[in-house]
Amino acid sequence: MALTKKQAELDVSKWLKSEEAGHDLCGEFDFCAKCDKELENPCAKALDAYKKAAKEAKAPKAKAEKPAAKTAAKKRTAVKKQA
Repeated sequence: MALTKKQAELDVSKWLKSEEAGHDLCGEFDFCAKCDKELENPCAKALDAYKKAAKEAKAPKAKAEKPAAKTAAKKRTAVKKQA
């Protein structure tokens, strides 16, 4: 979805939720932590950054290569031959 369209949808959603809350909710959503109000389409960009960070946090981290397992040295014991 284009950022401009996403921004418009977020603006409407924020407006309606702000009316319900009785005050402006700008800066109070989880994604607002990623917001730079000086950018064009700040909410859309903040939401994208928030989702990307959440996805990266949930992604399994690459496992470090395990060192080769140590093998126990085999004991060699003399077997007595029976006559």
